[in-house]
Amino acid sequence: MNTSLPLESNVTGARPRSGDGLDRYTNAILALQRQVMDIQREMLIQLASVLAETVTRERRIFLFGTGHSHLLAEEGHFRAGGLANVVPILSPGLMLHEGAIRSAQLERQSGIAAALLDRYQPQTGEVIVIFSNSGVNVVPVEMALAAKARGLITIAVCAMRYAQQAALSTAGRRLYEVADYTLDNGGEPGDSLIPIAGTPYRVGPSSTIVGALIWNALIAEVAFQLQARAIDAPLYVSSNLPGAAERNAALLSKWQPFNPHL
Repeated sequence: MNTSLPLESNVTGARPRSGDGLDRYTNAILALQRQVMDIQREMLIQLASVLAETVTRERRIFLFGTGHSHLLAEEGHFRAGGLANVVPILSPGLMLHEGAIRSAQLERQSGIAAALLDRYQPQTGEVIVIFSNSGVNVVPVEMALAAKARGLITIAVCAMRYAQQAALSTAGRRLYEVADYTLDNGGEPGDSLIPIAGTPYRVGPSSTIVGALIWNALIAEVAFQLQARAIDAPLYVSSNLPGAAERNAALLSKWQPFNPHL
């Protein structure tokens, strides 16, 4: 028996043409990226100043996320064009490669975040950026609370419309209610952007793409702000470029003692 869903993809009920999915998603994600950056321009510049000051003081910037949001913690880690003082907070159980179902269970459990953060020996005045699309799961919320209790500056990146309607977890608070600053990735509740007409389903998640845009745009602004102060940003260089080995070796010598993932 054929149980496949209808192939409709628009309000008229017409069957989709080849390339319609490509066009719908590309147009939607490009429009969303522009909207997110334009609406939050002043906040992004302000937060880049916070990060630039952290670099100037030679302190760390931590990145954290659970599930697919952990990809954004890795995006900033040991990256060509990225900052050497960026440290991802990584726990295999909260990622996906050792069991996605278990990861989804763990990110809803209390009591994990503080002990995980303490492994990195955070210091007052350092910064943590926490990516959580729904903004309600227990571990990201408790990570923000633990970080604030230890004197860190906390920045949340979440989908505000999703976070405002998602059911509260046992943490009893939403990430944006806890963090010092919040950036909105502009995503739809449930993440995916493109509805499949005639079905309850959507395709085309946006949180990873827009999260990476937000992060890398911040780093670009940080580098420019530091240049305006005549400060050399501690930026890694792609290992395949001339002079990269010496540049990166110097950065690793300085930051490896403070980043267990190097």
